[in-house]
Amino acid sequence: MSLRSPLEGCGTIEGPGGLLLRDLSLALREGVRGAGAREWLMASGHTLPDAPNQIVASGGSGWVMSLSHREFWLLQPDSEASSGRPTSEAVAAGVWPLYCQHSHAWLQLAGEERAEVMAKLCGVDLSEVVFPLGNVAQTQAARMSVIVAAHQNPSGQSVFSMFVDQSLARYLWEAIEDAMGEWLE
Repeated sequence: MSLRSPLEGCGTIEGPGGLLLRDLSLALREGVRGAGAREWLMASGHTLPDAPNQIVASGGSGWVMSLSHREFWLLQPDSEASSGRPTSEAVAAGVWPLYCQHSHAWLQLAGEERAEVMAKLCGVDLSEVVFPLGNVAQTQAARMSVIVAAHQNPSGQSVFSMFVDQSLARYLWEAIEDAMGEWLE
């Protein structure tokens, strides 16, 4: 069984002014939660954010995103997701797996005007002055719950990684695509 992106056929689109929207839904992301999650990840050699709602680089091309004191997502855009069924048992005492690979689509928006594009969809100010690299917002965009992380991609370009329920991924993609088109009008 192979994984399929909920955005199958979208891939990457280039917009005006150097904007770029990519579907990373088939890139590896996994997570853990629980009272022992932080210690377990540190013992496994991961670099962790200092506080919830932050993202930091960890390893060669990956990141660790903290959504609370007990919930962490491991994001690896250069690795392909596994089609295998995730474990349903604790990975260690007080540490449980998260199924973010199977629950959320991963979109990434790049370009200098990315915050202006998102301003058309989201009530949270995502400008770099207010929302600098390393920040994560659990918010609403286009009237749906999304997680937005500001960070640099492996090539050093500033981006927003956005995570949305897979059933809503195409709607968010189309809303962002529409906002990208409106940006230069």
